[in-house]
Amino acid sequence: MADFGFVGPSYPATSIYQDSSECINFLPEIDPLKQPGDRGVVALYPTPGLTIKAILPNQQEVRGMRTLSGGQKMLVVCGSYVYVFDSALSPTLVGLLSTSTGRVGISDNGINAYIVDGTNRYTWRINTVTAAVFTGSTSGTTLTVTSIKSGTIAVGQHFFGLGALQETVITALGTGSGGVGTYTINQSQSIASSQMYTSNAGAVVTGSISTTTLTVTAVTSGTLYVGQTIQGTGVTTQTIITALGSGSGGVGTYTVNNSQTVASTTLYSLNWTVLPSTDGAFVGGDTVDIVDNYFVYNRPSSQQWGSSGVLSPLSGNTSYSSKDGAPDNLVGLIVDHREVYLMGEASSEVWTDVGAVPFPFQRIPGTSTQHGVAARFSLARLGDSFAYVSRNNRGQAQIMQMKGYVPTRISNHAVENSIANQYVDDAIAWTYQLEGHECYVVSFPTLNLTWAYDIASGMWHKWLYTDTTGGYSRHRGNCCAVFQSMVLVGDYSNGSIYELDKNNYTDNGQYTRRLRRAPHLVSDLQRQYFDELQIQFQPGVGSYGLNTTIDTAIYLASPFVIYANQTFTIKAPEVYKVGVKASINSTTPATYPQAMLRWSNDGGSTWSREYWVTIGQQGKYKNRAIWRRLGMARDRVFEVSITDPVNAVIVSANLKATQGEN
Repeated sequence: MADFGFVGPSYPATSIYQDSSECINFLPEIDPLKQPGDRGVVALYPTPGLTIKAILPNQQEVRGMRTLSGGQKMLVVCGSYVYVFDSALSPTLVGLLSTSTGRVGISDNGINAYIVDGTNRYTWRINTVTAAVFTGSTSGTTLTVTSIKSGTIAVGQHFFGLGALQETVITALGTGSGGVGTYTINQSQSIASSQMYTSNAGAVVTGSISTTTLTVTAVTSGTLYVGQTIQGTGVTTQTIITALGSGSGGVGTYTVNNSQTVASTTLYSLNWTVLPSTDGAFVGGDTVDIVDNYFVYNRPSSQQWGSSGVLSPLSGNTSYSSKDGAPDNLVGLIVDHREVYLMGEASSEVWTDVGAVPFPFQRIPGTSTQHGVAARFSLARLGDSFAYVSRNNRGQAQIMQMKGYVPTRISNHAVENSIANQYVDDAIAWTYQLEGHECYVVSFPTLNLTWAYDIASGMWHKWLYTDTTGGYSRHRGNCCAVFQSMVLVGDYSNGSIYELDKNNYTDNGQYTRRLRRAPHLVSDLQRQYFDELQIQFQPGVGSYGLNTTIDTAIYLASPFVIYANQTFTIKAPEVYKVGVKASINSTTPATYPQAMLRWSNDGGSTWSREYWVTIGQQGKYKNRAIWRRLGMARDRVFEVSITDPVNAVIVSANLKATQGEN
């Protein structure tokens, strides 16, 4: 029996007796040059591995990543901290959020980056960071530096550390003059010895404030911009520049948001700003995007959404509107084809920029749909549009792709069955493209499950992390960005940044268990006798070093004696081996990667033990993976798995079987 459907996608149906097919950590690829029925029409390739590229110091959830316009910087939020990566993947701390968990939204307009975390909105003036990285501690207003990793500390720099207060600035030298020693900071705080950072201020000036007018009389360094935070002796916190007066970056007047009186003194403009409650019509935002140089964002738990000014991080108090086509709240928004898709709890509608004042957007008639979004962070670009986990007033948990203004179902019953009647509001999604496979990857943290949809084939597969016991959990990726020609993902718990690597067959050194469970083999429910199964793996892929296959056998000393008055019981599915467990290391020549076959004779309810064969030592290109004398069944399901870190490609399978007479 030539290829009998052994190779294919995941489709665990509601009843395993209909279909129990699984494709875990394999990516199905269709060969468009082959005809239906040919060998290798569909092949299974290993999903990309995870190669570590950076570990952020606070080692918390990586909440968001974005490659900034120009491609030379990447902004990453990990826990409460905002880092900018340079082209060498070296991170520098440049900002601090008021929250520490949950996905964030990040956008940019080439001048400013914009972040929303639900509670607040933030902006960072994109600049070349001159930073110092050092080990230090604070007590009161004294910063004590014990060692310098890189850079030089200077007066006027913005200070960041794990636990540091917003708007902390170095205001004076103590015993230090750029390196080890003491320095004075403007805010009293106590932080234990840890890795700390400083980054250059936007500008250091001499000036005064009278009501809401900032008057700058001298510029020591840098340039002033709208949206920057002003800090100095006597300055109210969250004071930002809201408009230019006679000044255009240097000497002159500027408007600030907080009315106050500050005598002439040294002032610092900071590139990191927590936007105050006076910015825009409301506080906070869950999702953010950019269209026509406006930042657009939603108001949490409401129908409202707002926009900034053109090329500005600041919003006017009347620059907002409401998703008003239906009464459900706005959950999230996304921009597609220069139009803003407002995704509600049970409906959606589309707005476009018409240049109106004070709010430039209007709803496009005829674009309302009866599909909302169940999880705001399941919104992710896919192909020429975007996909999401949907919800409406009839049900939830279909996965849709927007095509024009029409939501189109891309999930199937198997995917929907796995998430039906479950909590899916915390679903998160991201999209990657490698070797022409553009995949929508959606994880369900509560369910500990990750599905991936390949737009090229229209097939779904499960992409799961394998723990040390061989169990599965959701994929480690929490967010994604393409930076410096690499597809990078951030870990959902430990601050790691990984590259999706087609040549790495582990998840950062942890072995990956790849599994294919084939469809049912039934012939009128008559007995079938299975003589031989041959799975065509790509042969000769053994590697040097450790074989990571889990060995669950119990080893007995040799000789092992069972005396006449003793009973020795081996219970299913225990495996006992007599002898001493072998030890190998990274210099051991080629390993023998093993394929592990088991089967079910009752449609997938119970399973045999595993039977192992090698798929080929390195260079053994004629190796064949064959199992013989496989017994009899009326409803046979075969399952093969492999854990060795090798290029385990399954091209096809061939089965020799005969049908009985009853």
